Amino acid sequence: MTDNTTHDEVTIDFLERFLEGWNRHDLDGILQMLNRDCLYITGSGDRFQGHDEIREGLAGFLETFPDAHWYEARHFVSSDRGASEWIFTATGSDGTRFELDSCDLFTFRNGRISVVSAYRRERRV
Repeated sequence: MTDNTTHDEVTIDFLERFLEGWNRHDLDGILQMLNRDCLYITGSGDRFQGHDEIREGLAGFLETFPDAHWYEARHFVSSDRGASEWIFTATGSDGTRFELDSCDLFTFRNGRISVVSAYRRERRV
């Protein structure tokens, strides 16, 4: 059994809702779960600080991959840290199909995400 209670009430359910926002491509919903000064470091090393920069970066990502989807998620939360693992699939603008094993590491503050560090690895299928 997983203990869903953590520092500032961030839970596994919170991370599940965060991932659901990604699957809906809901930028407003995603941003509501981030602190206004959140630092978002992408799997390619790009860094976005604050809601305005993050919105612009995420909008560009979702425009590049309009069919982006995350599935088979597993989440972990302990105190003010957490992690999510999943499989990511998408089609690039040139028709290339992507399937990646992915992981985000989180730092939480005041019941929201304050740092996201994303990691990606191409799947061998």
